[in-house]
Amino acid sequence: MPAYLLDRREIKDEARALLRAAKVSPLRFTALFLVIDRVLSEISTAVDYILEDALDLTAPTIQLPASSLPLSFISILVALLSTVLIAGYSCYCLGVNRGREMPYESLFDAFPFAGRVILLELLQALAILAGLMLFIVPGFVLLFAYAFSLYHLCEEPERGVFDALRRSRLELRGYKWQFFLLALSFLPLLLLVTLPVTVCEYFLRGAFPPSLGGALAHDLVTGVLTACASVYVTPYLALAQVGFYRRVTEAASGPSEN
Repeated sequence: MPAYLLDRREIKDEARALLRAAKVSPLRFTALFLVIDRVLSEISTAVDYILEDALDLTAPTIQLPASSLPLSFISILVALLSTVLIAGYSCYCLGVNRGREMPYESLFDAFPFAGRVILLELLQALAILAGLMLFIVPGFVLLFAYAFSLYHLCEEPERGVFDALRRSRLELRGYKWQFFLLALSFLPLLLLVTLPVTVCEYFLRGAFPPSLGGALAHDLVTGVLTACASVYVTPYLALAQVGFYRRVTEAASGPSEN
């Protein structure tokens, strides 16, 4: 498929319009997503703190106590839940782009094919890690080459993980640079959001005691600050990326009906 030049301004204008016009507000939906993600992060912080405290770092060989195995399972489960919720957020953005009414329950739309979502993310991570270990450029190339794979899986989970990866790689051939430039165009907004949070986190670093309660409080405060700062930019960026995806896939197969 020969690539053609996409209008990044048009894509971003469309994303901003969807922020206002969606039947279920992307800002409120994102707030729900970030609240659930914050709860999962608090659980992960508590588990990681307890596990670290259980390790004897002075021993010749570091061994995890048998009593800590349930905590390790919880830590893995939390990470997997976060992965599936991200896929649910993508399902919501895909539906909004098509003009559908996506209720708050859409956040859990990926749970029926959670196994495929997890396998997809694992394969992507392994491929990108291998690329980065071999040479830094191929790793970043793979990062963008598989950018559409989760969207394909969310729209057609029955087609499977490997088909989603293959379709993404083929469709983004010739478009990876444009997709990178679209993401790069959000850099000023991302810096505007992250810099104040980073400064606040720096000054708050010594305000919490070195305890489980202190770790949870630090994670909660910095997480809430980050969530408040990113509640606008997160759906804006996500909807712009979905808009790019929709244009490329429609160019490959012809316009699709809403």
